Amino acid sequence: MADNISDKITYTNNISVENYNELRKSVDWILVAPKRAAIALRNTFYICVAMYEEQPVGMIRIVSDGGYTYFLTDVIVRPDYQGHHIGTELLTRTLDYIQKDVLEGETVMISLMSAFERESFYKRFGFHKRPFDNHGSGMSAWVSRDADGNVKKF
Repeated sequence: MADNISDKITYTNNISVENYNELRKSVDWILVAPKRAAIALRNTFYICVAMYEEQPVGMIRIVSDGGYTYFLTDVIVRPDYQGHHIGTELLTRTLDYIQKDVLEGETVMISLMSAFERESFYKRFGFHKRPFDNHGSGMSAWVSRDADGNVKKF
């Protein structure tokens, strides 16, 4: 892979369900059922996808209520493309989008759940590790159902 890879990256605002799950798989995240992935992508407030030779190599999405809350999710860069500032560019473009969406006199909240031990990346952009001040810890839960109808929470 060439050292000037970042010069060859283009950015788009869409991704197929198949490519979305391929990106997730590349960083060992769970795959999303195609029906659910299609719904998630369709309901995305904003998406930015990094492309190298017509292949998605990174992405970021915003899920929002359209009011004051923005949640950054699916911040992914394929491992073999990391270190070329693609994640930085994806996050910069996304934060620029949010800043342009905020009107004078408004305040909005941008939240995210960092991947394990990736907090330092987000701190560079002004994000705070929780808990701090009067903000509690971030939390999450996953729920799945197997083919026999058994529910599993983890």
